[in-house]
Amino acid sequence: MTSETAWHRSLERLRAGAAPDDDLDRAIAGVLPRGDVSALPPDGVRLLVGSQSIGDADALPDEVLIGWAGETNGYDRLILDLLGAGFRPVRERAAGEGPSFRVVRARRDGYRIRGYRPGDEAAILELFRESFGNVLSPERWRWRYIDNPRGGPRISLAFAPGGELVCQYCAYPVRWRGLSAAVPAVGHQVGDTMTRRGARAVGRGPTSLLARTSRHFYLTHCNGRVAFNYGFNTGNITKFSTRYVGAQVVEDVPYRELPEGARLGGRRRFWRLYELRRIAERSEIGAEFDALIERVGERYGLMVERSAEYLRWRYLDCPGERLELVAAYRRGRLAGWVATKRLPDRVEWGDALIDPAERPALRALVAGIREAGLPIAGWFSERPSWWSRELDRLGFVRRPEPQELVTIMVPFVCADAVELVRATAYYTKGDGDLF
Repeated sequence: MTSETAWHRSLERLRAGAAPDDDLDRAIAGVLPRGDVSALPPDGVRLLVGSQSIGDADALPDEVLIGWAGETNGYDRLILDLLGAGFRPVRERAAGEGPSFRVVRARRDGYRIRGYRPGDEAAILELFRESFGNVLSPERWRWRYIDNPRGGPRISLAFAPGGELVCQYCAYPVRWRGLSAAVPAVGHQVGDTMTRRGARAVGRGPTSLLARTSRHFYLTHCNGRVAFNYGFNTGNITKFSTRYVGAQVVEDVPYRELPEGARLGGRRRFWRLYELRRIAERSEIGAEFDALIERVGERYGLMVERSAEYLRWRYLDCPGERLELVAAYRRGRLAGWVATKRLPDRVEWGDALIDPAERPALRALVAGIREAGLPIAGWFSERPSWWSRELDRLGFVRRPEPQELVTIMVPFVCADAVELVRATAYYTKGDGDLF
């Protein structure tokens, strides 16, 4: 029986009042309100097979029921077409195992979702100000999403029927070390997700604007393309992400602090062997930084690739933050570096990479960034264990993260991403967008 024959057979049976008899019958009935076949729309009932397209989705009636038979990427295109034409997928069902029938019922509410286009940034920055109560400068936005050396922009946007931007889901790509050769090396750091206050009641749960916009992002930028998405969330956005957009909580963000006035531990008699240099120019980050990560990367496990290119972009090019990059050298050889930011109430330690064979360099660097009267605070995973022990020796104590942030992930090609991170990953605050 062909796909078209099976589709029409099921429709005829259900319209005649017969009880669902097979997987396709049950899938069609399953997308209708309470399974009531009288709710089949008189128009807009379509079947797509293989590479067929819905065509001009704007010309569809306001409620449609569409069957699709073929490979998954064709169904993904159908969903993107519906989202772009202002439809809300209400219910979806699969009919059987594997690449067979899928059925979707969708209703037009006029909220259109599409990718970023040049010129959208003015509306994005205004939505950011309204959503978070502070200003994201055009320069910082461009640095993060346009000038990223790993590519971009990767942004999905939802617009109200009148054209007002009401929702954004976006990320920037980051290259990771320690993944299997069969997995893409790039993951997404997700941030700046936001919905305009007056649009937060549009849809509910999986049909909300944020869920729809994230789905557009996943279909456009993630499925089959990246290892995973990751980010740092708290409160309601964590609950929403785990319930509706496939996120999993990895762990509480690992927060450490060297209290004000605490005696700095470690091997004091060796740390004076190191020359500290404050790195201020891109030209000062050369081949020795690439050589360092190649030399020590395996001792850290899974981590963001802290290459010279990445460091220039992440810490020297970042506008408006006054980040400091300090490197330690012994006999002219790079032994390690740290990235910090000085705030009125603390020195925020955002990142580090130290050669395990040069562990006293860590004490030298921490002593060099310390400021009288202020604690040093940062995020540092418990992995690798040798690194965690060094922080213990220096006097850093574990504290609850002040905002109760958790680390979350959405696996894509790397299906075991959460377990891999829990077991092997080294990460810091600099790996996210909050530093």
